[in-house]
Amino acid sequence: MHEPRTAAEFPNARFWALLEERHPEEKARQARSVALHWHRGLPDLDLVITLYVSPSKNRCGVFLGRNEKLGAVDVAERLRPHAARLNEVLGLDPADSTEKEPFVTFWSVNCHAEDNWPAMVDWMVTEASRYEAALQDILRERTDSAVVAKRGDT
Repeated sequence: MHEPRTAAEFPNARFWALLEERHPEEKARQARSVALHWHRGLPDLDLVITLYVSPSKNRCGVFLGRNEKLGAVDVAERLRPHAARLNEVLGLDPADSTEKEPFVTFWSVNCHAEDNWPAMVDWMVTEASRYEAALQDILRERTDSAVVAKRGDT
């Protein structure tokens, strides 16, 4: 039997089942899962963190995705005022990001080798948690500053 080499041949259901097995808390936070993407919902921020596998590019990664149901639209535009801080805190290269995949980080890894899967899902969940913490802190700073300015406190 040959190893799958295209995205269409990738056994994504087994891959995401492993993520659920290793990180059962993710199932409750899942906003959506389609083929090669898993959305961790952040409803209080109207955002989703997308965990993805790209077997044809031999990479997995994390980015801030789109999910209309959760209000996660125009993400790159909405977060533009925070882009420098997010990139700094997360150690991201802005050149890697696109409008479709803003604030992206990825790991070049052989996605077809199933013995890599545990490390891949652990890394993606760790990265997603770093993103969530950074977003909470940065967006809370902005909200706290606005409240202070509105009250006139110094």
